[in-house]
Amino acid sequence: MIKIGICDDEKVCREQLKEILEQYFEENSLGFELWEYESGEDFLNQGDEIHLLFLDIEMKDMSGIQLKEELQGGEDIRIIFVTSHMEEMPEAFGRNVYGFLEKPVAADKLEKYLLRVLEDLEEEQLLVINGVQGEMTVKKKDILYFVAEKKYSRMVGQNVESFCDMGLQQLEELLGKESFFRCHKSYLVNLANISDANQNIRLKNGESIPVSRRKAKELKEAYLAYIIRKAR
Repeated sequence: MIKIGICDDEKVCREQLKEILEQYFEENSLGFELWEYESGEDFLNQGDEIHLLFLDIEMKDMSGIQLKEELQGGEDIRIIFVTSHMEEMPEAFGRNVYGFLEKPVAADKLEKYLLRVLEDLEEEQLLVINGVQGEMTVKKKDILYFVAEKKYSRMVGQNVESFCDMGLQQLEELLGKESFFRCHKSYLVNLANISDANQNIRLKNGESIPVSRRKAKELKEAYLAYIIRKAR
């Protein structure tokens, strides 16, 4: 469940954002938690665990840009700035800044950024692998591929490998086709870690894995769709 904060010293702006968010999550049958803050100091004092912060640039005492600087060295809180003065955008760029929304906020623009954040959070999720040496956890984005091992499979990740007690079909259903693709009867690949997809798949670590002939066209379509989603 995503945890969202709205930090804005104008109540009417917080209410507008809250209404758009509630409608989006209700329409998409997704769960979320929401906190509101009247100032940067209020946010820092509360110390809530937030995944995404909608942050007003112009606030009394501590500006949104100053709060962003306070957060840079700490936890990875994703930030979407809201402002009435888009000319201040250059100062607001930084790590984990996903974009800028002009007041009053347009629902379609907010949803575009929100979709990117949700997809990135999905890739940050931990997957529990039951292997020979017991349970281990790995971030989805760090998985390169799974390869079939009789009824089970082997997970190959960034600097780690582990036997997995699930078969490729089970993993395909668990992980979803938007992020992982069954490129071959013996391979399930993470689209996030592909650097080139042609007759074979070239992964970002330089390794190659095979693509079955009947899956080649479908792979290219899935990989292109993934790139387009990430670029939005």
